[in-house]
Amino acid sequence: MEPLAHTGCFWDSRTRPMGDRPDKIRAFIAIPLPGHVRQTLGDIQSEIRRSGIKAAWPDPARFHLTLKFLGCTRDETLVLVKTTMEKFAGRCPKLSLTAGSIGVFPGNRGARVIWADISGQTQPLSQLFQELDKELHAIGIPRQVRRFSPHITLARIKEPVSAKNLIDLTERFKNRWTDQFQATCLALYKSRLTPLGAVHTRLFHVKLTL
Repeated sequence: MEPLAHTGCFWDSRTRPMGDRPDKIRAFIAIPLPGHVRQTLGDIQSEIRRSGIKAAWPDPARFHLTLKFLGCTRDETLVLVKTTMEKFAGRCPKLSLTAGSIGVFPGNRGARVIWADISGQTQPLSQLFQELDKELHAIGIPRQVRRFSPHITLARIKEPVSAKNLIDLTERFKNRWTDQFQATCLALYKSRLTPLGAVHTRLFHVKLTL
């Protein structure tokens, strides 16, 4: 078994979860969130749950801000991703952000996801994503086609919800924000799909040094 990083995390084909291909891991890069932000968003999520919406509810302990979904990625490519992240992080500044003011995707009619918005230094955040996307493209990761829209997923809706109820819900939380927090690192995660939802495991992280 070989180490992926100095963080003490490993991947090993002998312990790969069922459903993953033997030579691939479903992976993504994200900004981890500090505990006080996850707690506030977890409180908002709990209030939304009490509204009776039928949904899958991600564990607040695993809330994160996704930057780049890599899809099913070969082990040897993940090694290149790690190296790219190490080089890239040394050129990136820490960012001041807040989260809250929930919205829905794709809209109030036929909504599938309830998410928390991101505010603060969002322009530097978008630039960080664009530069990371470019660096990863250079090692064979496809560029992202859709527009980068930073958010934190709070729920994945399983049964239809009326547009009126969603409008009332978003209005209720439009001024609810977390305290400001510093985005200080990037992390590589493994995502395993289960009947109860995705389970995310951090494999590696690098600190933003500027």
